[in-house]
Amino acid sequence: MFKKWLSRGQSSERKAPEAPQAFKRYPTSALGPSAHLDTFCRDRLPPFDQWPDILLDQPQFRYPDHLNAAVELTDRLVEKGLGDNTALIGNGRRRTYKELADWSNRLAHALIEDYGVKPGNRVLVRSGNNPAMVAVWLAVTKAGGVAVNTMPMLRKTELSKIVDKAEIALALTDTRIADEIVATAKDSKFLKKVIGFDGTANHDAELDRVALNKAVKFEAVRTGRDDVALLGFTSGTTGQPKATMHFHRDLLMIADGYAREVLGVTPDDVFVGSPPLAFTFGLGGLAIFPLRFGATATLLENASPANMIEIIETYKATICFTAPTAYRAMLAAQAKGANLSSLRIAVSAGETLPPPVFE
Repeated sequence: MFKKWLSRGQSSERKAPEAPQAFKRYPTSALGPSAHLDTFCRDRLPPFDQWPDILLDQPQFRYPDHLNAAVELTDRLVEKGLGDNTALIGNGRRRTYKELADWSNRLAHALIEDYGVKPGNRVLVRSGNNPAMVAVWLAVTKAGGVAVNTMPMLRKTELSKIVDKAEIALALTDTRIADEIVATAKDSKFLKKVIGFDGTANHDAELDRVALNKAVKFEAVRTGRDDVALLGFTSGTTGQPKATMHFHRDLLMIADGYAREVLGVTPDDVFVGSPPLAFTFGLGGLAIFPLRFGATATLLENASPANMIEIIETYKATICFTAPTAYRAMLAAQAKGANLSSLRIAVSAGETLPPPVFE
């Protein structure tokens, strides 16, 4: 059986402990330095009096004024001697941290030198869960762009709302699912370029070819810790989709808090799961959390319970992110002989976790 279950729904219902008096509140009277030449996001932050109190006096949350989250998730791991560790497994290939750092650096060169990305520009990324999407997202972040990751299932109507709200001029898409975003661009007053990348292991699309001969060394944009790195759009179930802004430090805080303190992630961990990388649950659980600590993420474009079980058995996955429905199927398979003994933590979200499944 799994050693630990973690339900996001249950955790959110617990009363938070009172903050120690020694904590100092994050100063909301002014933000730190910004590298964004395009100030769209910072100009649209809510008034400071609407901000929550953000307590950052714990040592792991003391980030420098200048911080690029993508560098911390790739190049920094190489500097720490973890370059040969496997970072990503997907589409039949393994990618080490050194390979992922070089890959995302070449892509970042291409974004700036060939496609004119300026710090603060919003860049839409459209792909399923595969290593190429992770590399492209990291490249956008290294280039100082604001990533807008989108679900493959979104169609022109939904994509148009996102493009218009975020005023996106450039979209990067897996060529296998390019049609809807190309159609969006034809009628958009904002979206000017749609560039394809190959989400398979072949890497034979325009962006891949342009980046192929770029240098593997890249001086990432010195973004501020309070620069927006990611726009996460809500699903719009209660109206129009809303863009939630995430700073560079926010991307690291969720790892340095939850992944470090609750999950206890180490370089020996192997992650598996079903949430799309376009959702923050998936981006955190299948990219940020493992990459922050030199662990391995296995990525499945079709993350059925059967496929996740195969990954768990093959790669001895230790941490799983999925929904209760999938866990029920996995438990049924375990009763029939599936070997899930390597799992030490199962994180659940997306629907209520029934007590029988939790137990």
